[in-house]
Amino acid sequence: MNENLIISNIHLKTENGFNVLSGFLDNDYIFLKVPKEFQLHLNVEWFISIALLEAMATNRDIKVDSEVCVSAQLLEKLQEVQAVFSCWNPDLHLVEIQAKTSTKGSNFSAVGSFFSAGVDSSHTLIRHMDDISHLIMLRVFDMGDDQESWDEHVSVQAAFASSLAKTLIPVETNARDWLDDKRIAWGFAHGLLLSAAGAALGLKRLYIASSHTYDYLLPWGSHALTDPMWSTESTKVIHDGAACPRTEKTREILQYPDIANNLKVCWNNIHRNCGTCSKCVRSMTAIYLLGGSTRSLPPLDSLKLLRAIRAKTDSTATSLEDLMFLAKEVNNERVFNILKTYYRKYQISKLWPLIDRVLLGGVFRRLYRRIKKPRWLTLRVTLRSPRRGDI
Repeated sequence: MNENLIISNIHLKTENGFNVLSGFLDNDYIFLKVPKEFQLHLNVEWFISIALLEAMATNRDIKVDSEVCVSAQLLEKLQEVQAVFSCWNPDLHLVEIQAKTSTKGSNFSAVGSFFSAGVDSSHTLIRHMDDISHLIMLRVFDMGDDQESWDEHVSVQAAFASSLAKTLIPVETNARDWLDDKRIAWGFAHGLLLSAAGAALGLKRLYIASSHTYDYLLPWGSHALTDPMWSTESTKVIHDGAACPRTEKTREILQYPDIANNLKVCWNNIHRNCGTCSKCVRSMTAIYLLGGSTRSLPPLDSLKLLRAIRAKTDSTATSLEDLMFLAKEVNNERVFNILKTYYRKYQISKLWPLIDRVLLGGVFRRLYRRIKKPRWLTLRVTLRSPRRGDI
């Protein structure tokens, strides 16, 4: 392994109908590409965002072996970004970024927002309809994104964007493959790729829709603390919507039928909603409680579907709690009681690891790891250190 993590050979090219920004992380080729009608800009910050967690995990400084300069504004903030990450996971080390810097920005005019057609990004679009000129769709987020499905998804969302006088920019990259190969949790890494992409795409402002509200700011890749720190002299990064619970976002979206009918929230499919996965049922439940309807999702015709949104993590528990508040607000006691049962079961389930750790020395934790072999044990970089439960 190199003493430093080397970023090198950053350049722009056009090939096979795409404009491509590419470079190397150590000896691995990394690219970001858009259809050739969209311009990309020479940029090193995006490569730093991909390399950062790997560098922190291996305690290697990042060295930019290129004439492309790093934003001086961003470089100053990267130590604080790392400080946040190392608080979440103390196994991560603070590293230096060795690169030429520049305080000179570019005069971009476009304003973009990452857009999945989900509740969060649709709400951000509504809030900033007059400001946003471009919707950015990043391929690495969706399941089942074979080429045919991706092309269909791009076609549908490009038409939707055009109907609102916006332009869709479909973006593809192999960065997730590299991060997966390094066994870095996608829930951690994804926010860095989003936050650092603005200058490469030529945006003066970049909106990133929030996943969590301010009162539930869990460790997460895209975060109200860290996203804005990736701003540069050219691009202001805005973490948007954290003051608004997802049920309230849904309420507002239902006032815009064209946007509501375009909702795509599914875990299982890239261009349609299955109606049975947790994300589909979560949105279907909110729409049901709000008395709304949309062509994009089936109606919640059986409360048995609520089983899909039983909480398994703190993040999903916050979504469950949000729906409970809405059920209480609209006086739907039946739904409220079902959700309350699931919520209480999750809270009770959190007691057993605490009892095991404090009173039993973690014997059941070790047994669980040995028998179940959970996937997170295979990851090298996670949002929280796996060792936290051992103390």
